[in-house]
Formats: sequence, structure tokens, C-alpha cells
Amino acid sequence: MPAPPTIFIICSDRSRNGKTLLARVLTDHLLIQEHDPFCFDLSAPEGALRAYFPGRTALIDFDQEEGRAKVFNSILARYGRDYVIDVPGALLAPFCEAAEARGFSEAAQAEGFRICVLFVIDRDEGSLKTAVAVEEVLQPDLMVPVANRFVGTALPKGVPGPVLAMERVDSELHPIVTNRRFSLRGFLLGDDAAVPVRLRANLQNFLHGLLGGLRDLEPELSLRTLREAELRPAKAV
Repeated sequence: MPAPPTIFIICSDRSRNGKTLLARVLTDHLLIQEHDPFCFDLSAPEGALRAYFPGRTALIDFDQEEGRAKVFNSILARYGRDYVIDVPGALLAPFCEAAEARGFSEAAQAEGFRICVLFVIDRDEGSLKTAVAVEEVLQPDLMVPVANRFVGTALPKGVPGPVLAMERVDSELHPIVTNRRFSLRGFLLGDDAAVPVRLRANLQNFLHGLLGGLRDLEPELSLRTLREAELRPAKAV
């Protein structure tokens, strides 16, 4: 039986800490797994995520009510596929407020969606407190802290539950990976011509480490969904 569709919310309370790169790897992971994800890029007008997946990404002006409604209503109206929402740090609070005001999490879960929040914990310990607050508001099926080793993180060791780690990459890879024509999925599938030989192992290690963590999310999501189903009161006959 196929897994229920999942809404992945990629967020942090800080900027420039790898959220969009994480959203890219996640989207490519879902595509490799033969899913059909659709993305919402809330970074209008820049469109950082949309640049890499123009055919499956909606660029949203979340400062406008029309944009907010498009995100939430589109998801609830189209069950059956995964969604990836890339939330800029400056829009995290408005996103949570809008989701809470609409009862989005409850509505999505009632429609059969699972919600997974991937929160990049920044260097400031305040980022940990924000992550807790976001979990309380969004009430996801799975809350996953993400540690970006390149920019630094306040996430302590030994945190229970699944944790994603974004390891350091060679600085020479940055202009290659951020090129809009460069496909991480293509690289994973063997198209490595754009990457110098001396840098390929570093990029492979980074991607395979992150992908291993992403693969581990599915059994954890399934287990938690099963537990929640068991806790729900039985319907009267």
C-alpha cells in the first residue's frame, strides 16, 4: 500500500542557512522515489526554489492574502501528491499565524495528509525556542530538527527522534551547485560532468548523508501515523 501524501514544510527563523538547498534535495529525493511533488516557493519575487523546478513550483507572494489562500486552498483541494513548502525566515511567523487562523493542520490531516516540518536550527539558541513554538502551532505528525554543519547550529547532541544533518561541502562547489542549470538529481543519477573530479566525492558524501536521513523519515512517519490511529477513539457502530 502506498504511503499517504505528505506536506513537507522547510523553515527556520533565520535566513541563509540552507533551507532552499534542503528543499531541493528533498524534492529530488521524492522524484527519484517516483513521487510527484509540487512545491510552493514563498520567496517572491526572488524564486530561489522555483529556479530549479520551474514546472512544478508556484512562486507565492505570501504578504498578500491571495497568495496565502493559494497555498492552503490548493493543497486541500488536491489530495494525492506530496507538497514541499519553502518558507523564508522572515515569513515564518506570518506563515504560522496564517496556518493557525485557517486551522490548516487539522484540515490537512483530516483529508489524509501527513505533515512533516523540517526546521533548520541556526547558531543562536533562540532558534531552538522558535522550533518548539512552531511545533506547538503547526502540530505536525513529525518535527525534524536540521543541523547545518557548514553555518553552525545550536542543536545539542543526543536529541531524541530523527535529526537531519547537512555536512560541510567544499566552498568550490557553491557556484556549481547554485547554478540554475545544475541538477542534483542528475548528479545522483550519474551525470557528474559539471563537477570536477576532485570535488565529486565531497558532493556525493553530502548528498548521500542527507538522503539517508530523508529515507529514514518515512518509517518514522508511518509509525507515528499508526500510533495516532490507535489512540483515536473508535467510531460508534
